[in-house]
Formats: sequence, C-alpha cells, structure tokens
Amino acid sequence: MTSRATSSATGTASTRLTRRSFLRGTVALGVAAGLGPGLLTACGSGDDGGDPNDLQMHHDAAVGPLFKPYVDYFNANYSPLKLGTSYVAQDYLTVTNQQLAGGNASYDVLFADEGYLESWSKNQWVRSLKDLPGLDKLVANMNPGVADALKGPDGEIYALPYFQGAELFVVNTDHLKKIDASAPKTWDEFLEQARELKSKGISQTPYSPYWIKYAFLMWHQFAAEVASEGGGSLFDPSGKPVLEGNAVARATLERWRTLYSEGLVPKDLFTTDYGGVTNIFGGGKSSFSMRYQAQVVGWKDPKQSSAAKAVKNVAMPGKTHQTHSFGAYWMLSYGTEGEKNAGTVIDYLGGAGKDGSYHVPKNLVATALGLSSGYKSVDSDPAVLKSWAKWADVDALTAQLAKTVPLGPVTTRAWYPKFADMACAVLQEVVLGKKSSDQGLKELADFAGSQK
Repeated sequence: MTSRATSSATGTASTRLTRRSFLRGTVALGVAAGLGPGLLTACGSGDDGGDPNDLQMHHDAAVGPLFKPYVDYFNANYSPLKLGTSYVAQDYLTVTNQQLAGGNASYDVLFADEGYLESWSKNQWVRSLKDLPGLDKLVANMNPGVADALKGPDGEIYALPYFQGAELFVVNTDHLKKIDASAPKTWDEFLEQARELKSKGISQTPYSPYWIKYAFLMWHQFAAEVASEGGGSLFDPSGKPVLEGNAVARATLERWRTLYSEGLVPKDLFTTDYGGVTNIFGGGKSSFSMRYQAQVVGWKDPKQSSAAKAVKNVAMPGKTHQTHSFGAYWMLSYGTEGEKNAGTVIDYLGGAGKDGSYHVPKNLVATALGLSSGYKSVDSDPAVLKSWAKWADVDALTAQLAKTVPLGPVTTRAWYPKFADMACAVLQEVVLGKKSSDQGLKELADFAGSQK
C-alpha cells in the first residue's frame, strides 16, 4: 500500500508508520524518520550478481518497520532463499512507474494500488501468475469480487491480494446517549440526529467525513453511501459508468450539500489533511464518521483517541446497509532474476505460503491492521475474529464486510486513478454549489465513458 491506504493511526508518529501504506483507496504522507528522498535499497537480486536465491520486496519506506518481522520470518523459514527490501521514501507509485518504464526495476515482488494492473501488465512490467503453484486453490478461497481485480486485459491473473478495505460507519455512543438515540438506520434519521446534536450544542459539526482528495477518499465515501441506499456499483461489469441520471447518486450529493450548507460538517473539511479529519472524530468533536478498518483500530486505541471508549462501528445507514470496498495488490516483476523463487515470495506475502498458513495475510493484514485479507478462510479464522473483537463490534463488522460493493474490473484500468482524482474535485464543486448534482455526475460519466 503506498500508499493511499491510510493508517489506523491518529497520532503523528504512528500515522507515519502505516498511512502511506494502507489506502488508496489508497499516496503520500511523511517519510520514515532518517530516510532521505528516492529509493532506499537493501540486499536483493539486482545488487549482487543476480543470485536467484537473493530476492527483493519493493514497497513504500514508511512501512518498513511493519514488514521487518515478516522479512525476518521469511529468511528464517525459507532458507536458502533470502529476502531483502527495496524501499521508496517518497511518491512510491510515481517512482516505481518510472523505474519499470526505464527498465531499472531490480526487485522481484512489488505492490500497487488500484489502477495500475492494466498498464503494467500490457507493458510487460509485471508477469502473469498462471504458472504459480496452487493459484487455483488461492482463487477459490478469495472473497467474492476479489479475483476480478487481479486480472489483466488477457484474462490472466497478475496479482495476489495485499489487503481489502471497506468503508465503515462509526458513531460516538456518548453523544447519542445525550439525545437518547441509537445509531441511525437511515440517512434521513442520520440527518435528523445530526441537526439535534448541533442544536443542543453536543457537537458543532456532528459529521466528520473524509471529503478530501487524498487517496481518492471523497470518491470512496461517495461510492459507499450510494451503495448503502441500493445504488449498487457506480460502474457496470463492462466498465461503463452508472452515474448520469443515477437517482441515488443525485440524492447522495444533495444530502451532502445539505450537510455542508447547514454547518453539520466542518467548513474547512476539503482542505484539512487526513490526520486533521481523523482527529476531529478521534478527539470527540464529532458524533459520526466513516473510514476503513485500519482507521477504526486507531480510533479505538486510547493512546491515539480520547473518544476511544465511545467509538463503535455500526451498520451503514441506508436501505441496503451496503458499503464500498477497495484494495491493493502484490505483483511479480517481469525482470525478476529467479522466477520460481520470486513466486515463493509472492505466495508468502499475498497467498498461503509453503505451509498453507497464510502467515502474512493473517498476522499482518488481518490481525495487526484489522483489514480484510481478501481470503475467506483468513477472514473467518477464529483467531482473526478474536483480534477484531478487541476494536470492533465483530458481529457488525463481519455483517458489513459481507455487504460490500466493489467497483469491479474498472479499477484495473490505466485511466482509473486520473478519474478518481478528478471525481474528488468534481464532488467538492457540487457540494460547494459551484455545479449542480446532475452537472457533476454528467461530467464524471462523460470522462469515464470516453476512456478506452
């Protein structure tokens, strides 16, 4: 995750550790302490003559501390293979794309957010995993919709899951008790509660959503609220946008304009950085927010959030209570020196591993970060559910994860990141009243519909 997966942390130190890696959802915050700009490389296949036993994992430098135990574990349990690290300190996706284009990629396994698989596979920068032992078994174990996001234009699998995130609705139970209310079941009820909370001085800005451009967050939250009202995916399976004339999408934007015009969200929300938005809810200043699992972990940590005891994840308001899901993915560099050995690494990082334990997906992604691994057996593992129960209403969480709506194969397309970035800008203009809801939706539909 560069990436745009934002972190679970609300504090400055911990945000630097995970934010740049977990979401694009999903790219760029601060760098890890002591690391300069550019590429920071540890031992690997490109540095010592191409020994096929010496392999490199390529990632954002900010998550190096998170991965160190897992690199050490690999080296202790997969000898004679040796795994080193190739880290980018700033702008991971930009730097990595340039390295791949210039033929300067000496690493073996790398990750990417949504929107890179198509171009990287077409340019033969990453290789098909069709010959990876056990691939069929891995695909059969994936959560619904995940495998579609792993396929290139030729229909072959080019990636394994890194993590799967879902937008979760969270409430401050202390605030709701003061108006004798339970979590809102519908968006109309949510709006009524927000108005009451503000009028009674309990919260000046009851809702603190992530209506920001960073990591395409405003777009993700829009997709989540549309899904929650029965609007389904904003793209059909062929990649055609379902935006223009979409009554649910229009109603969602009109609700957002109401929230903004009535001062139910912070007026400076569009220009507040990720950590600032996070701290509004984590500091107990708002009553409702929405973010993916890793952030809820942070909100439930008393060391990071003064409202930790009152934070609770609940079902998304709306007719269907569905939400939007997104992910990041591991890929195999086309230029790897040892193809079979590199396959062992990608299976370790994003698959079951040689012992079938799903060591990294289970212990790092699901347990430590609270995210979905993308695999049914991992996400339903009793040990994982026990770890989730430390920060979540686990029944509400698993029920919500079962009601996720991905955007589908469109997220593999080369134009998708540009579209999602544009979408955030257009959505902000609509909320500010600079464009009508219909104008904004048509503009997005026209752009997406013109792409090949």
